[in-house]
Amino acid sequence: MSQSDEELGGRENADLFHHGVVTKLFPSNNLGLIRVQNGREVPFSFDLVILVGEVKRPSDLREGQEVGYDVGWTSNGLRVTKIKTYPHSSPGQSESS
Repeated sequence: MSQSDEELGGRENADLFHHGVVTKLFPSNNLGLIRVQNGREVPFSFDLVILVGEVKRPSDLREGQEVGYDVGWTSNGLRVTKIKTYPHSSPGQSESS
């Protein structure tokens, strides 16, 4: 049973973060969007998000990067409060495309 759980993710899925993908980054506005598992895009602010993992600054995030995330409510609605990056998400510093 635990083997099938490990096979599902292929990366560190032992954590309790939801998993999504960074879809858009707006560095001039200090904003970004993460597409969550149900397909919805949830915003985050570079100034207010907490980073955990390999990336230490929001400006180091890349569009298409798989991340773990946690959300919270603000007066403007749902937003990402914490982002966890995984070593598998950024295999090298140069672009693979």
